Amino acid sequence: MTEQLEQRCTIDELARQFCISPTALKTTFKGVYGVSIGAYMKNYRIKKAASMLLKTQESIGDVASTVGYKSQSKFGAAFKEMYKISPLEYRSKYGKK
Repeated sequence: MTEQLEQRCTIDELARQFCISPTALKTTFKGVYGVSIGAYMKNYRIKKAASMLLKTQESIGDVASTVGYKSQSKFGAAFKEMYKISPLEYRSKYGKK
């Protein structure tokens, strides 16, 4: 799930891949990680994007695409929800000077 961020898998696809029922997969995942699969992946994607914003000069759109967001505006909203600032502000504030 975390190796190919641009590819989004559904719960049903993951359950089939691991030969487990969707309900058991969701319950077990939340029991181990404390959050749903969706919340975990959103958090993982945004943290990966934050790292990319500081380590690369890729455009915001390219970063969004790399971490699995087709819409730059949805990426921006998710990023701002987590970091309380936009991706551009984050890069400007914490990036290399």
